Amino acid sequence: MYGFNIRDGKLEVIPDEAEVVKKIFNMYLYEGKGSTRIANELNAAGYFTSTGKIWRQDAVIRILKNDKYCGNLTQWKHCCTDFLSHKVVHNDGSYADMPLITIEDHHEQIISVEVFEQVQELLDKRGRLAREGRKFSQHYWYSSRVYCGKCGWAYGVTGRKSLENRCLRCVNRSKHGASHRIDANGADVGCDNKFITENVLKCGMKYILEHIKSSRDSIVSQLLTEIQLIQSETPAIDTAPIQEEIDKLVKKKHKAIDMMLEELISKDDLKNQVDFYDAEIAKLTDKITKNQNIGAVHKQQLDGIKSYIKQVNQTSDISTDSTEIYGTVLKKITVHRDGLIDFELNCVPFTFRIYYHQKRLANARKFKVCIDNCEVIA
Repeated sequence: MYGFNIRDGKLEVIPDEAEVVKKIFNMYLYEGKGSTRIANELNAAGYFTSTGKIWRQDAVIRILKNDKYCGNLTQWKHCCTDFLSHKVVHNDGSYADMPLITIEDHHEQIISVEVFEQVQELLDKRGRLAREGRKFSQHYWYSSRVYCGKCGWAYGVTGRKSLENRCLRCVNRSKHGASHRIDANGADVGCDNKFITENVLKCGMKYILEHIKSSRDSIVSQLLTEIQLIQSETPAIDTAPIQEEIDKLVKKKHKAIDMMLEELISKDDLKNQVDFYDAEIAKLTDKITKNQNIGAVHKQQLDGIKSYIKQVNQTSDISTDSTEIYGTVLKKITVHRDGLIDFELNCVPFTFRIYYHQKRLANARKFKVCIDNCEVIA
């Protein structure tokens, strides 16, 4: 498997190949490149697959979908549903007798769980757009990431005020008009949300990034407080006393068996006692398992917060005027109405809500965007 060696039955990271894996995830998630373009760029840079072949689009997709790169191991990904033909099929988890089993933190990870999950969301999104006959675009820094807050459709460039200030409109409105109605197929169509200009989006991004740079300490403090609050609501417990209770029940179970062998109790009495002890042991074991799951979730949450804090601290070195930076940190923009937009970024787990208005400049056809307020929404 690319990026890993198997030694003594364990997966070990191959450093050089791991860097290529990170590059693939970064190009897909942060640079907005497709699998074919990624494969072409890897080939142009002189990289080869683990078998010494050139990179192809399907090899890139397999890496992007493989959860081993985030430290997890999922079993039964492929199964045989017909033992006469021995046909092996991909298991999507829908086979009741062959459930997918995922072991978290099974081995050293190459990319974080958060990055892997974001890539899966993006893969699903691009696939959904393709099935709808719509093309995923990264032509502009905001392409395929601006959505209508009224109908949920995407916003697209629909003409321009100028090359520097393009105009975006809800695709639903562009196709079906401003009047909401039910079409012949029973679908809701039509939207009265207004257009928005690229200049508004730029001003919003610039304002938010400057806010993050100037408020890094308070944002980091807020992130730490948030994780403490979340984890305090589902605290992990000390399982040692529970294990001691299980050990006591096991001893009682063995003692009951000895009493039956010594004919001090009947077989029916033994069965009743053993059933009782087994039920109690199962309850206590379930408590330990749930606690271990809580511990794993807490670790994942903490790793996520650490990743956010690292990204927030890195904002001190970025340019707040760079559209390249905007494209890297932007996750989603939701246009609710004229004067109200939500910005979601990759570097923080909350949303920035921007209130703005536009003011016409004196003796000019240009407008100045004025930010009135910025709220942070969890």
